Amino acid sequence: MLKPIEKVDTSIKKDIIINNIMKSKGVYLLVSNPKVGKSMLALQLSCSVINGTPFLEQKVNHSPVLYVTTESDAGQLKERLEFLELSAKNDSLFIIDRQTKANISLRDIEYDIKVFAEDYNGKLIILDMLKDIDFGVQYDINNYQDVAQQVFPKLRTYCDKYNVTFLVTHHLNKTGKTLGSVALDATVDGRITLIENKSNKRYVKLQTINRDFPELDIQLKKLDNLIFQKINSIEDDELSYEMTSFIKYVASQKEIDFTCTDIVLKANIPMSPKRFGRLLNSSLELLESEGVHITKCRTADSRLYHATFIEPSQNEDD
Repeated sequence: MLKPIEKVDTSIKKDIIINNIMKSKGVYLLVSNPKVGKSMLALQLSCSVINGTPFLEQKVNHSPVLYVTTESDAGQLKERLEFLELSAKNDSLFIIDRQTKANISLRDIEYDIKVFAEDYNGKLIILDMLKDIDFGVQYDINNYQDVAQQVFPKLRTYCDKYNVTFLVTHHLNKTGKTLGSVALDATVDGRITLIENKSNKRYVKLQTINRDFPELDIQLKKLDNLIFQKINSIEDDELSYEMTSFIKYVASQKEIDFTCTDIVLKANIPMSPKRFGRLLNSSLELLESEGVHITKCRTADSRLYHATFIEPSQNEDD
């Protein structure tokens, strides 16, 4: 007998924590330079998993989270959540801090991990940060064998024993690579890297390398409350650093004629003239809303622009 085609199930698979980023029973690194915001991103990720809401537009499977913090205490972590304007369901976010100890021993918190996994069906554990975790073995972070045969096998044991996934935060070195032995990258299931825009720290690129998923390259913007928001590109974002610099310069001059080569030099815009030209032409409506009105004309050897600044409030009155 003929049967109608069933509706395709687009729900996320059960063995995935975050689609395209993290699978069950895996070990992952979250790395960046200091002060970029990896702990804030880890908290944002935690609340997405806890509440079952998408993380940077990627679907998640709901799970409680055990957050092991070595750089903050539980009270400070709660204050961060309030500042981020994040909330977690009751009995879903569990916090372990150092409580004045030099580090946190995995052996000492194994019972907590067991309760988290077995009593609360928790799947995700965040270790923030790697350098302050006692794995119960002596190791040199720059030694390949130590990292590959001593450190991460300990985490794999917990993954298999309690059916949990670990996300471990760590630093990048001065060359932009994971600090320590290359074994750190080689032995994990995936690495999430945050790269800060040197011209404007509000913008951060998130890149993933993963055994189970295709690589991701996501452009993020840090909002005023330090939440990371996905944007299509810096060029498409409202009031990028480059556009803000341009608007300020035009406002100071009131009326100017310029080429793209002229303006990137005079307004100190960290962008090539060609790229600025593309950004300028895609932002004409945005510029008008900010009081900058652009007309274009082409000369024999260049493209000339005329910019006039009128206070936006006057535009609104019109």
